[in-house]
Amino acid sequence: MNEIHASLDALFQGENLTFLGVVSLDVQEDFLAYRRWLEDGKHAEMHFLENHQELRADPSTLLPGAKSAVLFGLRYDQGDERQTEEPRVAQYARFADYHRVLREKGERIVEACGWENARVLVDSAPLLERALAAKSERGFIGKNTCYIHPTKGSLILLGEILTTAELEFDKKVPVDPTVHDRHGGCGACKECQVHCPTGALNEAYQIDSSLCLAYWTIENRGPIPEKFWPWLGEYYFGCDICQLVCPYNLKVRDYSLPREIKVRTYPPLFEIATMDQKQYENYFGGTPMTRAKRNGLRRNALIAMRVKNDPKLEEALALAEQDAESPIAETIRQVRAYESLLPSVSSLA
Repeated sequence: MNEIHASLDALFQGENLTFLGVVSLDVQEDFLAYRRWLEDGKHAEMHFLENHQELRADPSTLLPGAKSAVLFGLRYDQGDERQTEEPRVAQYARFADYHRVLREKGERIVEACGWENARVLVDSAPLLERALAAKSERGFIGKNTCYIHPTKGSLILLGEILTTAELEFDKKVPVDPTVHDRHGGCGACKECQVHCPTGALNEAYQIDSSLCLAYWTIENRGPIPEKFWPWLGEYYFGCDICQLVCPYNLKVRDYSLPREIKVRTYPPLFEIATMDQKQYENYFGGTPMTRAKRNGLRRNALIAMRVKNDPKLEEALALAEQDAESPIAETIRQVRAYESLLPSVSSLA
């Protein structure tokens, strides 16, 4: 680690963040793979991912004159176990908006470094951030399509600082994905593929969003196909399973979060299924949960209640019928007709 990198490492540690490295902005090979993924329709109905391809192909267009990206991250692992009795939300969605917190921390780093022309990005621009992170000295893209750090795992929220400053790039440690060693690589491990309940990871290093529980519970705005319903009894917003079973995460036992990040407790499913707009804002305002919108969360809660045979389901349905905009009306109809609670995983794969 050179002097500048050592200084950056100390600055990020002072912000309770992890300095991942300094990399070039060349992502051409990764962009071609991304475009093939789009052409194969693996992005489901997320057509916004087709936009701004010129920016994804060349990150320097996000900051004229940018020469490098400084990568940093926040570990957000809260020690979840694979099995759960009650439906839960993905770990990243359990606290207030991390985008603002990480952006403010990144801006303090920029000020401390005296970079006059820099831009802090935290999932706020069309950027192939995992591809950039994988260019850093340590780390790789795993079979679950996540960026994985060999000693810190994959439960990391990524941030980037694009800058026009002349910085020395990381000397990348080559990672052979077919071999598992101290530098990384998945090798023969297929834990994420085996445990993905819906078959979204059947093809290694590729995710089929149309089979992903996170897509259906967050991005999808319509009804959820019934074949996915059983797993809403585990996650009613997002899904962490492919990360919880990853050996790289299992060996990390650091569950500390910066003091600015406060883990929140969300209301019971009944209250979510029946909430009005004001309650929705009180419960979820300022959190990643708003990505699913009010009716998306109500839909998810009703399904989870049905799967878990919640004794308050009928009461929830009666109240939901009084405010049954799409997709609630169709979900109510599905819930009343739903009988087969546990189809086999093999039926989805």
